[in-house]
Amino acid sequence: MKAMKIGAGAMALALGLFAAGCSSNDEQSTASSAATSSATASDSSPSVRLDDAVVKAKGEDNDMTSIFGTLVNDTDKDITVESFTTSLGEAEYQMHEVVDGVMREKSGGFEVPAHGTHALQPGGDHMMVMGYAHPVAAGDEITVTLTLSDGSEVELDPIPVRSIGAGDENYGDLDGQGGHEDQAHGEHADHAH
Repeated sequence: MKAMKIGAGAMALALGLFAAGCSSNDEQSTASSAATSSATASDSSPSVRLDDAVVKAKGEDNDMTSIFGTLVNDTDKDITVESFTTSLGEAEYQMHEVVDGVMREKSGGFEVPAHGTHALQPGGDHMMVMGYAHPVAAGDEITVTLTLSDGSEVELDPIPVRSIGAGDENYGDLDGQGGHEDQAHGEHADHAH
């Protein structure tokens, strides 16, 4: 009987020590996990973002729209945005530039210097969504995913769709996109690729 009491007491003491040991390890494990999560969160912060972003609203009568804003690079390395996709789905996605008054597809993408910016604006560099027959209504939001030259992808915060008033880009009559590169692009000369 006495041996059983000592055995039960020893068991209680062992369980107490075990629980304390687990608690200490759990706390260390939790602290370690929190530090890792924090480091991972800061390591996984986007290398590039699009500030003051806007998608131009469009109706069914137009099969293209543009995305504008300011690409911002907060890293120590230059970043090249090579391509993009959107939550709109199936469409033709192109990056455009203006050279000598000619609007054309930009090869090589948009370079954003280390700790610098790159403006995407009407009449300048911008992202185009073409061959998209559905309306893109003001008040909606579009998600854009950028593909960088290192192969990584950056999903941007949702971008609001806005009606852009007077002075906006005029894409001319580019229905069907056949021969798009040879047709007028707004007030600019020929649209070249």
